[in-house]
Amino acid sequence: MNINDELSKLNKNQQQELEKWFAEQIYKLNKVNKNEQLNYVPYVTRKQVVWVDFGVNIGQELNHSHPAIVLYSRPNVGTVLVAPLTSKQNDSDVVIDIGEIKDFEGFSYCKIDQLRAISKLRIQTKKHDGKYYNNFNLKTGVYSNPEATTEQMNLIDEAIQELKYKSK
Repeated sequence: MNINDELSKLNKNQQQELEKWFAEQIYKLNKVNKNEQLNYVPYVTRKQVVWVDFGVNIGQELNHSHPAIVLYSRPNVGTVLVAPLTSKQNDSDVVIDIGEIKDFEGFSYCKIDQLRAISKLRIQTKKHDGKYYNNFNLKTGVYSNPEATTEQMNLIDEAIQELKYKSK
């Protein structure tokens, strides 16, 4: 297989996605080689809002960096279960309105049809003053570790249960 021949078979958007993916992988490999933050495994708990690098996916799956709520996490396990967030309202029963999350404006809809178990290494953290943060607000310049409320988590849990029964 000749890689150039295979690349030429892709459309322009697919080629650009692949180039972006390669650039991301090279960036990560360089960080690993320098033993930088990429090797830091964040401590995350249920209810935390985190930015996740979902990578390059296919179809309607989420791509690249996207916010998500941690649904399940254990300290000594390298994976967590997350529910992606979106800013786009949708009449679908798989995108639920959970309301605004404190210290995390703009993403108030949860995509319960795209729950994912991810490696904690996919969680993007920011280091500031010796501490790691899950979010940096570009408007205010404030670092934070936003969390969903118990009520918001209950909405998500109930919607997942309803979806489970609708699938039968």
